[in-house]
Amino acid sequence: MIVIKLVVAAILITASVAADKRCHGIYFNDKYYNINIIKEGVNKIGNLILNRNDNILYFTFERIAKFPTRLVGYMNMETKETKVIETILNATSIAVDQKSNRVYVGSRNGLYKINEFKQSENLPIQDEIINVFYKDVLYYVNSEGKTYIFEDGYGMPNRELNNEKLEQMIIDNDNNVLFVNNNTLFRLKLGTRAVNIHEKVHVDFITTDIYNRAYICSSNGIYMYNKYKFALDKVANMKDLNGMTFNSANEPVYSVKDLIIKLSEAPIPCFED
Repeated sequence: MIVIKLVVAAILITASVAADKRCHGIYFNDKYYNINIIKEGVNKIGNLILNRNDNILYFTFERIAKFPTRLVGYMNMETKETKVIETILNATSIAVDQKSNRVYVGSRNGLYKINEFKQSENLPIQDEIINVFYKDVLYYVNSEGKTYIFEDGYGMPNRELNNEKLEQMIIDNDNNVLFVNNNTLFRLKLGTRAVNIHEKVHVDFITTDIYNRAYICSSNGIYMYNKYKFALDKVANMKDLNGMTFNSANEPVYSVKDLIIKLSEAPIPCFED
């Protein structure tokens, strides 16, 4: 039964990401990857992020109950052991400071840190937070769409984005802030006030890889921001994703439906006859 279930799931995933008929893997950014299902049955999963220091994958999910709430789960990528942090309710977003090995969680109830014992610690921010992102400092977005920087125990307005309303944000390796409002992608270069819009893509979520390159996941596939052309390059036909992160080898780990999938780069690509 387990084998049959995995085969059915594999067929579902290859269909969802438009893999070809003979090849059962995926092309991502001109590289061919094999599909590995590493977790299934996670209800309304999202916000995947991997702490590359200990190879722990964090994610949010919705617990099925009389009064559903979003919680934080985490999985050891080597053993596949999965646990839940019960003390953070209404979780909305997760960020990792890879240099200092710190994990932050934004929630409707405020800002939290997950310590080395996988226990939550309240941080002195009582705002309703909808998004967090870490690059040099911790950024968070509240329910009004305003962006703040958390530093030395305080939340300070981000003057670079003071006039912008947003729902998600990331910063790439060229100091471009890419942010989303109403499924529309905008871009602002730090140190300038010029805001550019990429109207052709309906954005589901945005993320970065280990090189801080920006990826835009949409209903039409996955795009990477090309800082040399100031444009979006399509890198995969994968659709209906609800979270994506990257491991230390820069291989994608993503969620679709109720599954967590890891892509493994294949030494030999697959070609249609």
